[in-house]
Amino acid sequence: MKFSKYIHKQFALLLLVCFISIVGKAQSILTVEQAVDLALKNNFDIQLAKNEMQQTANNNSLGNAGMLPTLTLNASGSTANNATKQEFSNGLVVDKSGVKSQNINTGAYLSWTVFDGLKMFATHQRLKEMEAMGTINMKLKIENVLVEVMNSYYAIVKQKQVISGLKASILVSEERLKIAQKKLEIGVAAKPEVLQAKLDLSMQQTTLIKQLRLLNESKQNLNQLMVVSLEQDFDVSDEIPLLNQYKYDELKTNITNKNNDLLLSQKSTSIAKYSIQETRAAYLPKVNLNANYIFSRNENQAGFSLLNQNLGLNLGVTASWTIFNGFVTANNVKNAKLNLAYTTLQYESVKTQTQLTLLKAFKKHEEDLVILELEQANIALAKENLDIVLERFKLGQSTSIELKIAQQSYEDAINNLADARYNGKLSETTLLKLSGAIMK
Repeated sequence: MKFSKYIHKQFALLLLVCFISIVGKAQSILTVEQAVDLALKNNFDIQLAKNEMQQTANNNSLGNAGMLPTLTLNASGSTANNATKQEFSNGLVVDKSGVKSQNINTGAYLSWTVFDGLKMFATHQRLKEMEAMGTINMKLKIENVLVEVMNSYYAIVKQKQVISGLKASILVSEERLKIAQKKLEIGVAAKPEVLQAKLDLSMQQTTLIKQLRLLNESKQNLNQLMVVSLEQDFDVSDEIPLLNQYKYDELKTNITNKNNDLLLSQKSTSIAKYSIQETRAAYLPKVNLNANYIFSRNENQAGFSLLNQNLGLNLGVTASWTIFNGFVTANNVKNAKLNLAYTTLQYESVKTQTQLTLLKAFKKHEEDLVILELEQANIALAKENLDIVLERFKLGQSTSIELKIAQQSYEDAINNLADARYNGKLSETTLLKLSGAIMK
């Protein structure tokens, strides 16, 4: 009776596993290209990077560089009611109360710096470099998101492969339990053998449940990167493709021109150079053109001048030259040069570190491919060994312990192969990012 209940439970679990498998097949397949497209459109980090890039583009203007004039409109007016008493040298005396007066002043004022020691040109170039820097920074954010999406996607594929192998091993365990039960019924096996078979099967079923949970969590992580509903379910491809078309010399050459970390550091050096030019401009004179068009009207009911009105255009030039300012400019230039030296050293450091990272990643990718070949051979051996031991167990020529060892070897081979494929893809993705080719 107990065994019958046990069989019902196992059958129910098997139906559940089959249902999950059928649902998985019925789900639409999400390709890695589709996952990347969704992330590019929706990912929050990418949206923030685009916003920052747009700000640097907006800042790159002739006005911010100081090349354009400023035009200001001013207007003022006032009225007064006073008691006025005035005595003039010719003996005339004015003594009135309730004297009204009005003042109106309006004008347009234009100021244009036509020479500032060439600072405006250096500033304009610095702003261009900052805009380019913003673009590179956005590309870096995109690359980082793409790496996360691809790694997350293939982690799901890896877990799917592990689950598939675990299901196959569970079928073997169920067959083992049936055979052990039959042997017990005909008196050629002891009950502990049946109990051990039940225990091993139960442990495998527990492992499957945990693996399914990990698979679901991995899908949720990918949904978060794509910015879609966290509850959205999907299926993925069954394979982890590897390009295996990389040459170290080509990758090393691409780093200088395409690695965005290195390009970003280069822009910092360029900006530091233009900052020196901006600072040196303080040594030279500054020339401004000034123009204003003014209307003013002053009206009084008492006094020497009853009405004073002006309307006209005024032009002028102002020049200034700071001859000595306590060596402030000299110190600023020194600091700007030190900043250039710092960014240059930083660039060389980033370059060396990137080359080292590339060398390690390339060697690791080669090792991952060798390991993958070995694991592919191992899985074939483990499967063949399991089939042989299972057939021998059916014929009573092999023990349950031997079958359990063969099963464990097969499960280990499945996990190792899945890890090898995934690790190979991780190292490949690293190479693509380092060489600037991941966005192609």
